[in-house]
Amino acid sequence: MSQDIFAKILDDHRELSSLPQTLAEVLRVVRDDDSSAQDLADVIMKDPALTAKVLRIVNSPFYGVGREITTMTQAVMTLGLRAISALALSTSVYDMTAKWKTKIDRKRFWRHSLEVAIASRMLAELLGYPRAEEAFIAGLLHDLGLLILEKSFPEKFGRIWAEYEKGENTLPLEEAAWATNHARVGQFLMEQWHLPGIISQAIGMHHNEFADEPPDPHNPMGQAMQLCRVVALANAMATFAIGGISAVVAPDPERRVSLMHGLGIEMDVIEKVQQKLMAETAEQARFLEIDVGSQEELLSEANRALYVQYRAIEELLLEQKRMRDQIEKTKLKAASLEALNTISATFNHYVNNAAATILGRAQLIQVGLEQGDVLSQREKISAATEIIVRSVQTITLVMDQLKKLTTFETIVYHDDTFIIDIEDKIKAQLEQIRSDLAATTA
Repeated sequence: MSQDIFAKILDDHRELSSLPQTLAEVLRVVRDDDSSAQDLADVIMKDPALTAKVLRIVNSPFYGVGREITTMTQAVMTLGLRAISALALSTSVYDMTAKWKTKIDRKRFWRHSLEVAIASRMLAELLGYPRAEEAFIAGLLHDLGLLILEKSFPEKFGRIWAEYEKGENTLPLEEAAWATNHARVGQFLMEQWHLPGIISQAIGMHHNEFADEPPDPHNPMGQAMQLCRVVALANAMATFAIGGISAVVAPDPERRVSLMHGLGIEMDVIEKVQQKLMAETAEQARFLEIDVGSQEELLSEANRALYVQYRAIEELLLEQKRMRDQIEKTKLKAASLEALNTISATFNHYVNNAAATILGRAQLIQVGLEQGDVLSQREKISAATEIIVRSVQTITLVMDQLKKLTTFETIVYHDDTFIIDIEDKIKAQLEQIRSDLAATTA
């Protein structure tokens, strides 16, 4: 059935069967190892609007070139063929989809897509992946299949999207409706556009499960699998959701840990990426001229994600209590230690997510102040920043308490006074964080 779906997409929308001529030539030039900067510049200059936009972006403070770039040849020589082609493709696809009617909130869609693109590029660079621009493109276009499905099947997609807005996972709904999903539809479209196969594959597999063993990055197949995992991990790390509040789900720490192991990277690397991610998304959206919403909208979205994360922590507290009661009944030392290790590790993942969200929130405020977007509220924002810093410190204290759960002896654990004391401290810290967050939006 899925092949019929792909055929219908192309029959109904012939304009999707290929990229605009200029972009097709851009990709052809970039794939040709013998191409020069002048070859790429000549192709882009056939499209005056694209030329003007790329030059504006290259001269923005984001790239910090240090001198004015006045010609496309200079732009290509300064940033490189792949970087310029990524800019051209990104802005062109954004402009093309702006004409499509959709039930999906366009700002939310591109906010999420750009966040995944930036996270993908940052992870690729940290891993030493040789073509980080490929990661950016795959991340930016990873959910384009959603727009294609809606464009081709508006009524059926509308019903599925309504379920997603209520908190349902779209993948099984898509499989039931079309025997495929938006990831594979996106891959199919990229193949029609003749994007490099490594990018198309990463788009098609961003919801896949992978083996824990890292791929060999020194051969083409290993690099392809590495890029697939990078985009999947970036998607799993994303704070900004496409849907409304009900569609925001708590992070899946098990999937993230599996993807991290599959790439051979540690949690501290993820934390470094997440701490920069929100501010980078806001900043690069402005320079790429992609509308992802105002600073206030981004801050509100970050608050929503943080709320969901704290709800997950509260659920874990309840689960900890249930496990404690069960262990008290069984009195099994091995089982109790294993359970404690599991709950502590899970807590740490959720708290790390929350800490990264708060830090990103502070960075968004800083970006807003620097851009003059929130100068009228400087005193309020400054106070909020101080509260955010205290909240991060509070989370660190919570993590210290959690670490104790795996270090004390089992016989001590069976002392209710000791465990209840730790549980009360955690609850008190979380309540303080909740109060601090409320104060920032009062």
